[in-house]
Amino acid sequence: MNRLLTASLLAATAVLPGLIAAEPALADTSISWQRCAEQPAAECGTIEVPVDWDVPSGPKTRLSVVRRKATDPGARAGTLFFNPGGPGGQAVLMVRDYLSETFSDDLRRRFDIVGIDPRGVGESGAVRCGLPVHDPAISQYPRTPAEYDRLVAHNGAVGESCLTGTGPLLRHIDTTSVARDFDAVRAALGETKVSFLGKSYGTMLGTEYARLFPGRVRTMALDGAVDHGMTSDRMVTDATVAVEDSFEQFAAWCDRTATCALHGRDVGRVWDDLVARAERTPIPVKGGRPMTAEQLRYVAYVFLTLSPEYAGGLATGIVQAEKGDAALFGTMRGQALDDPASTAAYRSILCLDIDPGIRSYRDLRERLHRVRKLSPHMKGTSEFWDMTTGCLGWPLPPTNPQRPVDVHGTPPILVVGNTHDPATPLRWARSLSAHIRDSGVLVYDGMGHTAYRRSACATGHIDRYLITGRLPATGTTCPAA
Repeated sequence: MNRLLTASLLAATAVLPGLIAAEPALADTSISWQRCAEQPAAECGTIEVPVDWDVPSGPKTRLSVVRRKATDPGARAGTLFFNPGGPGGQAVLMVRDYLSETFSDDLRRRFDIVGIDPRGVGESGAVRCGLPVHDPAISQYPRTPAEYDRLVAHNGAVGESCLTGTGPLLRHIDTTSVARDFDAVRAALGETKVSFLGKSYGTMLGTEYARLFPGRVRTMALDGAVDHGMTSDRMVTDATVAVEDSFEQFAAWCDRTATCALHGRDVGRVWDDLVARAERTPIPVKGGRPMTAEQLRYVAYVFLTLSPEYAGGLATGIVQAEKGDAALFGTMRGQALDDPASTAAYRSILCLDIDPGIRSYRDLRERLHRVRKLSPHMKGTSEFWDMTTGCLGWPLPPTNPQRPVDVHGTPPILVVGNTHDPATPLRWARSLSAHIRDSGVLVYDGMGHTAYRRSACATGHIDRYLITGRLPATGTTCPAA
């Protein structure tokens, strides 16, 4: 991810963090705005930035940018950058087409809201691969050295197909390069400072922006925090525990909710029996490919990230699959695993950002044994297990692997975490906040991934902070909605 820095420069910035912050953005960058064709209230534009920020005069890549101006210009607080996560989430789409669903009235009134599709994502030169990232015939939980070798070879072939389909840009879609791009957009907008709302992966991007350009941050809310300073082993272990906790929360919800399709039954046992059945013979999907046990578990994880709103859907899907048709799981699989654009960007970016820390089949088996002991129902399923195994054999080594996070020189930054978030555990919010010199933690005591627009309490606190710069009182916790 960190193509911008040589090893020596990286060492220097650990001592002199202002060195990068003092670098100006490209002086000749500009954005040519026009009304968006299908959303005339929004402005669409593009900006050219270097493919390689180490060679600013070299080849360029084009980024897509959308702006929605503050609805109350007289009360305008500034410009708000937004990243919805992923990596691979399309901010342009969210700001242009789903503004009211994504942002509160208060933020729309007070900020010019800007969505930038990061390089390699969406309308900014999306990563293209000639092979699907996920192959149901290739296990991400290899049981033998031969299966491990097949997994590594598959990942290598996928990565090579992405290099062929995408070209040199694939080597430069790390989050540090994206943070540099965002600062080029800031400069092109004529803003001295910007506010930032990042969700999930967007918190990695926001943290990196704050590390590189602390003096250019006005306010920054990091919702569903990822601490990029953790080892991959810690990431996988924490995520495993969080996913299992979310499954237990789901089972408890079914126990107390009469409308749950599994109400009155032992949810854990029903689920375990279904997965064991799928291990023997994949569950049929009407009109689609059968569901393997690995896919069932991963799709259940996706449902858990969307709970409690989708808890009923997960229960219904389990009951339907018990009866021999996993169609509801198949639909979610199509959204989560089979979308070539989002999965290609996700894999390609994270493999530059994260070192899996696995060097052999033995390493992987030891990690799998440990996480499965922590996860009797979900068997080690997590987004970070997918990241670990998906990057084994990737042809491009990580250019921005994990390193200690040290952010200082910014105004107060707000870090947000949920008590039962299966994707980004609450302890990551606390850990990240501990490495940001001036920050505070807001806790949402509920299920699901990220808190903004999920909880009116959390949304209100985040809005007030972004507008005023004042952190919530220490220890503030929002009750489950």
